[in-house]
Amino acid sequence: MTENTYSEFDFDYDDFLPPHEPEAPAEADTGPALPFALGGVDLLSPPGFVGQVTDWIDAQCRYPRRRLAVAAALVSLGNIGGLRHVDLDYEITANLMTFCVAASATGKERILEATQQLMGAAGMSRVMHGGIKSEQEITRNLIEHQAACYVVDEIGIFLTKVRNAQKRGGATYLEGVFGALMSIYSKAAGRYLLSGDVRRDLRKVYSQMLSACQEEGDEDGATSAKRMLDMVDQGLHRPFLSVIGFTTPSTFDETIDGANAEQGFIGRALIIHEHDINPAPRANFTRAPMPEQMQLRLAALAQGGVMDAMKRQSARVEWTGDLEPIGTEPDAHVMIRAAMDWSIAYAAYMDENTGGASVAMVRRMIEQMLKVSLILAIPHGVRTADHVRWAFAYCRAELDAKVRDVFANDNATARPDEALAARILRYIGEEGLSVKTLSNRMKTKQDKLEAILKRLEASGDAAQVPGKRKVKGRPITIWRASQG
Repeated sequence: MTENTYSEFDFDYDDFLPPHEPEAPAEADTGPALPFALGGVDLLSPPGFVGQVTDWIDAQCRYPRRRLAVAAALVSLGNIGGLRHVDLDYEITANLMTFCVAASATGKERILEATQQLMGAAGMSRVMHGGIKSEQEITRNLIEHQAACYVVDEIGIFLTKVRNAQKRGGATYLEGVFGALMSIYSKAAGRYLLSGDVRRDLRKVYSQMLSACQEEGDEDGATSAKRMLDMVDQGLHRPFLSVIGFTTPSTFDETIDGANAEQGFIGRALIIHEHDINPAPRANFTRAPMPEQMQLRLAALAQGGVMDAMKRQSARVEWTGDLEPIGTEPDAHVMIRAAMDWSIAYAAYMDENTGGASVAMVRRMIEQMLKVSLILAIPHGVRTADHVRWAFAYCRAELDAKVRDVFANDNATARPDEALAARILRYIGEEGLSVKTLSNRMKTKQDKLEAILKRLEASGDAAQVPGKRKVKGRPITIWRASQG
């Protein structure tokens, strides 16, 4: 696997980023066997250029937020390269919906700012939006520019409002937001049809624009107006919608339920948790500058129509040239086929154990794996076995955590002990917590937690280990989720 290094850029990084502890994916001790070996994978270090971008994002953070840095790197590179690259073999696109969940005052803002800087370095500041107001606004943003890339702080509050609007009525302008997000998100390789009222209004606007450009002899403007008139009738061509949102567990966790999973919203999204609510600051912290070579490479990935649009404030940010093909190496094809077969078997296994909502999430995991492996491949021109292996491990880990959350929220009443066990595994993660800390965070009595932790230990899902913190010179005992 790719090491944390900036050798490609001749950039001395050791002064900014202390080495992190690698995170290996869990082995499969229940359910169908994994489709291929995952040895050597570090879930916190994507291979290639995406891994280098992850390092730079991580080096913006006084408090280590490595999981969020990985998510932000994937979303940013997907946005930057997604307009002008095409997946030749699987017709998948590079846009992602990602939710980054971490406790307050632990450094989410630095990740958000780094995402904005990366997009800005590629000349894509004009397609970024800091909030989602309504279904109509989403459509207007995509009419103005081909891409609408949402970088939203405290998105959990917004999602809760939308969820309440769906359940209780009121705030009708919010009710269609989930549907619009899912519909447009899936049209990044096709067309999105506009409503009749919107089409009528736009015909007037672009007809007037065409007439004015023709009178002024503005050939480029006239060509653009004609293209937009065609899109008014045929639908927006390759609308590129992505979302990265930052939130806290208290405002987000309740939105992860079976209804959203089966509708596809949760299943389509990557949900990344930082479990440590009290990370220690890095000693002698100084933000790392963005290497000039990195800026140039980001701009190159987004070159052409995007960069041309920056020359004129009135121009539409879009890609109108030939798409750059991304192929897949033969051994990567074999691995993808194996992962698809595994997903069918795993969905059947999860249906028996956690219910129908899990089936939809498992099936959508393959789409996520293809998207993530495509993003890893874009800077290098071809999807390799390493890209597929890392993407599978990453998306499977995210899936298993999400399945536990949905199960816990949906079964708190019908299957309380199993739901509590699922919540415990999410809280302790691989970092681990003491029973006392777990009791305080979950607001549950210690004796009840201890009984379920003992069951999880017997099943091999959790283990007691010495923690890093010491009391009177002796390490306290913590519980953490097993890696397999």
